[in-house]
Amino acid sequence: MTGVSVRKGYVDGRFGQIHYRIAKPDLETTRRPLLCFHMSPYSSIIYEAFLSEMGLDRMTIAMDTPGFGESDPPSTPPEISDYAGAAADLMNALNLSSVDVMGYHTGSKVALEVALQNPTVVNCIVMVSAPLYTDDELAKVRREYGPEPLSEDGSHVQAWWQSAVRWSMDGRTLDDIGRVFWAKLLNPAISWWGHNAAFSYDSAGALSKVTSPILVLRPEDDVWDATARANGLMVHPDSHIHDLPGWSHGFLDLKTVEAAVLIRGFLDKD
Repeated sequence: MTGVSVRKGYVDGRFGQIHYRIAKPDLETTRRPLLCFHMSPYSSIIYEAFLSEMGLDRMTIAMDTPGFGESDPPSTPPEISDYAGAAADLMNALNLSSVDVMGYHTGSKVALEVALQNPTVVNCIVMVSAPLYTDDELAKVRREYGPEPLSEDGSHVQAWWQSAVRWSMDGRTLDDIGRVFWAKLLNPAISWWGHNAAFSYDSAGALSKVTSPILVLRPEDDVWDATARANGLMVHPDSHIHDLPGWSHGFLDLKTVEAAVLIRGFLDKD
């Protein structure tokens, strides 16, 4: 696969420095920039291959959510609205007055909130999964993804690794997983903050309020069933869920071109 180079940078935001990755075409383009938000508790590293591909015909940026990757953390546990505010800081610093947004799991909620906070700036939204939980499911995931003590023998790392392997799509190698796994290990004392913010966010309410067209990509991952509940909540007539059976975590690396074709087709219609 041949793409453009991915570069890195920092801007100042309300919580300190924001680290981001960026790729853009060699020639000028009229296509809107695409701003991407990662899943918890990883970083913009999950978008590296995707940035290189999408950057062939539009500026594509992925930020490290405050407290993850190389971005400075807030002083207290944030809400999704705080992450969206930091995204606005990045957009302002990069002089982005019109964008499309994309999010992955927790990042999908950030993308929704960015659209709600900046309705004249955000055009189209791409969400990788849009889980809507029952009360029982929400209680369960809060327990599973809450604060977790570190073990002296490192067994907590083994458990995290085994989970990453379990939910990876077929064809994803251990080297592929290892290339991004390190980001999960950063800032362990606050790595649960992203999930905590996500589980407190009213996704159903946001989906019914956002008037921008929304593409929900539904890979067959750990929130496959919960994402199906988003059907019928979206307002714009071009909004829809696109099922991706057989795809799971790692598809941005294994199915980079295919994913880009889907997303370009959606974004460029508007």
